Amino acid sequence: MLKTQPKKNYLRAVLIWIILLSTTVTAGAQAGRVVDISPPETAEFPLMTIYFDTTERDGSVITDLLEDQIMLREDGVEQEFLDFKALTPGIQLVMALNVSAPFAIQDISGKSRFNYLTEALLDWANQTPLSSPDDLSLITNDGVELTHLDSKEDFIAALEEYSPDLRETEPDFNVLARAIEIASDPVDQLGMKRVVLLFTPPTTPAGSAAIESLVSRAKDSQVMVYTILVSSPAFFNSTGAEVLKSLTAETNGNFFTFSGEEPLPDFISLFAPLRSTYLINYQSQIVTSGSHTLELTMSSDLGESQGQREFFLDVQPPNPIFISPPRVITRKMVQTGSDTLPIADFEPGSITLGLIVEFPDQHPRELEEVIFRVDGEVVSRLTEEPYDHFVWDLSQYENSAVHYLTIEAVDLLGLSKQSIQTPIEVIIDIPPQSISTILADNAPAFAGLALVLILGMLLFILISRGTIKPEFKFGLNRFFRNGGKEKNNTSQLKKINQDGEFIGSSGNPNSLEIKKQKAFRLIPISDVLQQQVPEPIQGGEDDVILGNDPSPGIINIPHPSVVKQHARITIQPDGEFVITDEGSPSGTWINYKQILSNKPHPLKDGDIIHIGEAGFRYQLMDKASDLPFTEEKTT
Repeated sequence: MLKTQPKKNYLRAVLIWIILLSTTVTAGAQAGRVVDISPPETAEFPLMTIYFDTTERDGSVITDLLEDQIMLREDGVEQEFLDFKALTPGIQLVMALNVSAPFAIQDISGKSRFNYLTEALLDWANQTPLSSPDDLSLITNDGVELTHLDSKEDFIAALEEYSPDLRETEPDFNVLARAIEIASDPVDQLGMKRVVLLFTPPTTPAGSAAIESLVSRAKDSQVMVYTILVSSPAFFNSTGAEVLKSLTAETNGNFFTFSGEEPLPDFISLFAPLRSTYLINYQSQIVTSGSHTLELTMSSDLGESQGQREFFLDVQPPNPIFISPPRVITRKMVQTGSDTLPIADFEPGSITLGLIVEFPDQHPRELEEVIFRVDGEVVSRLTEEPYDHFVWDLSQYENSAVHYLTIEAVDLLGLSKQSIQTPIEVIIDIPPQSISTILADNAPAFAGLALVLILGMLLFILISRGTIKPEFKFGLNRFFRNGGKEKNNTSQLKKINQDGEFIGSSGNPNSLEIKKQKAFRLIPISDVLQQQVPEPIQGGEDDVILGNDPSPGIINIPHPSVVKQHARITIQPDGEFVITDEGSPSGTWINYKQILSNKPHPLKDGDIIHIGEAGFRYQLMDKASDLPFTEEKTT
């Protein structure tokens, strides 16, 4: 046993070495390839579009990838492709020339650095393949600005005509800010890269501060900045040069130096990797707001290569809202049928309720259904467009009552939200019957009552004449002896106040005073606003000033679109309320239409009011307080 142990240790060491070697080779193959994923385009969410590029270690583009070589995971879940394409678009390129005295330095042959640069650019422009048309722009720090030129020939002509006074021109790094802005414009072709090619001397301290502020802007717009530093070699590692290197690295560009002796980059080879990309469309499964991850894996004979991208997405359920629902619906009785067989019915038999479905996350998408409920019971469902109204069947309601209505919207992601309850009073108006109708409907009862009265009168006459002498046991004889004039207890209504104090007789029923006062309230219509304004805003006789100010006398709406004194609600002599915009920048809106500033606009019950972007539902209220009655017995 002791003799065989070294051999086992040797074999084990060889096995471990082989495993490590194979792992190192695989890791090296993976590390040599780069997979770059663009931020997803979410304008048509949940349909997502991404672009990705793959390059070898030497920077060469990997082409001819097939769909089955690619796997995409969203938050760890593999996604099915709706579309996969290899694209060869041009580039949206902005040439930014920040010329100054260093560009004028000449070599021994009398040729300036600027001459070398323009020759290289013209040579590139003349060789650029027509099969990949580029969007070209030219901008300089001395006033030339030609954007999105129609043809390559226009770019060449503009560059040939450009003849700056190099020694008298001062560098201005505002040219870079403008170049990034132009490069950020919408592209003409799917998958086009946005590139700024900056020719510049080293930055000054002021220029360095300006450049550092532009990095995030370029990254947000996916603009790559390629920089060629034109200067003497002594400045290639200066502080100003380091700022430019950092800008280039953070935007995935390339950095070059040129003093007149170094060869300029081959612009055709430099931009070639940018002319190839891959497009993937897929249906996102995201249903929550927050940070999410995309992971793309590319498989090949050399192993697997991976790329990742994090992105933020705001996802909220749809928000359904009734549009100006009525507070009261009155159903009146009508007679139908024939003269001999009349039938009572009520109108209206139905009412149409308008609605709108908003998407607070700004990602409009298809709806699966919209559900209409009355008093918590499902009354109707909409499963196809248009989702803009419900017809409420009123035929089942024959008694007056208040009903509570809600709508619920469900989108294709399964996200749903229910609206706030909307109370609507249904009044059944039954007109009083005529005397002839009452007599006809109750003829048997009236006939029986008449018979009882006749018999009673006859009995009274017989007893009064002594024909019948009954023995009274309950004191009725005293009543007849007094000729029927015995005083009886009467009831008199007395009115008291809420403290129980007597304040007078109510002999006249119309003397009871009912004090009615109109009031209103504003109810937030979104969850976010309900958190900022937890209680409905109420008002009545006094003016209500709405604004973003916690000062006394102002109803505070802490929303960024609301100014200090935004709008005012006042009551008119006729008891109606009006709203006036106080000249606010974001305006005041009634039912999604902006009203004029400083001009009162009448309000109707159920209106949707937007103070800037803060939305409320306007509801009228009747406050009534009736004094109670008590009955006082007198003899």
